[in-house]
Amino acid sequence: MVFLNISICLVVLMTKIPIASAEIWHKINLLETFYFCYFFAEDITIFVVTMAKNYFKSYVWLLETLQSRGPLTLKEIKKLWLNCSVNEDGKELATRTFANHIASIADIFGIDIVCDRRDNTYYIENTEDMNGRGIRSWMLNALSLNSLLAEGASLHDRIFFDEVPSKDKFLSVIIQAIRDGKKMDIRYQSFRKSYEDHFVFEPYFLKEFKRRWYLHGYKGDPDGCRMLALDRMITATITSENFTLPKKFSADGYFGNIYGVRVYSDMKPERVLLKVSPMQTKYFRSLPLHRSQEEVETHEDYSVFSYFLTTDYDFKQDVLSFGKEVEVLEPLNLRKEISSIMTELLDKYSI
Repeated sequence: MVFLNISICLVVLMTKIPIASAEIWHKINLLETFYFCYFFAEDITIFVVTMAKNYFKSYVWLLETLQSRGPLTLKEIKKLWLNCSVNEDGKELATRTFANHIASIADIFGIDIVCDRRDNTYYIENTEDMNGRGIRSWMLNALSLNSLLAEGASLHDRIFFDEVPSKDKFLSVIIQAIRDGKKMDIRYQSFRKSYEDHFVFEPYFLKEFKRRWYLHGYKGDPDGCRMLALDRMITATITSENFTLPKKFSADGYFGNIYGVRVYSDMKPERVLLKVSPMQTKYFRSLPLHRSQEEVETHEDYSVFSYFLTTDYDFKQDVLSFGKEVEVLEPLNLRKEISSIMTELLDKYSI
């Protein structure tokens, strides 16, 4: 038995899941186990179950293969399997095993691999679920990355990630409360107040933004949904009281026109036009600022990008961070506000 302290690991909790046969293992709630282990890996004693790890590596390989190569016949998949690094034993992919993989992938990741009977090729039916922003998509990306890093373990001191300090602070207990539909008892110290607040909170969903985790939910006041930063929580415990997520409430819809994590009742989305330099345009094209981004004008010396979003603090800060490479064209009130901030900066840095 090898004990580890790592951030992403396919594990079995000694206190929850006994070592079992392959048949029993497939009945275990692997998705829930991964959520728990990912955020608690540094706080619990864990050990790797080789069989489970290999299963996950096979699932990720199959999904990545179909995503990158397109529809493939079972014969083509079996041929690729023989030469892939995941197949450490060099064994053939049995037809029954392939069918079990498809079923497990659908159960764990919610991704459907189907067969087109016209040419007997297999393809991913709901590719949007692999490219989305949901927790399953995130988990798949994490597993895929972990698989790559495991193969290049010797590069551990040459691959770096930004640290998210609040990931170890109450994240696991919040996930448990969201999953079980339980209200939370929270003591909170806002950066804007000299005193702490103590209240009961209904946790709706979590979002990570700029290396901080944020919890959104209902505090019981008329202001509606509220945002709490995990790094400002003093205590956070689960109560015995249940809550029900409002019908038709969607986190994706809630954040649709939001830039960042701040949501206030008086915030209204508006059309924004940014004039961007040729070099910065390349960065905008490869990594859009917001899901609503559209390149509406393209010229030799600049491009214009259109957005429909709320122009809150985070958006203004990011626009300012681009310096002379980005200019606000519309709306006029935002252009004036950015100009006012830059005037204040000039006064501060005048020599």
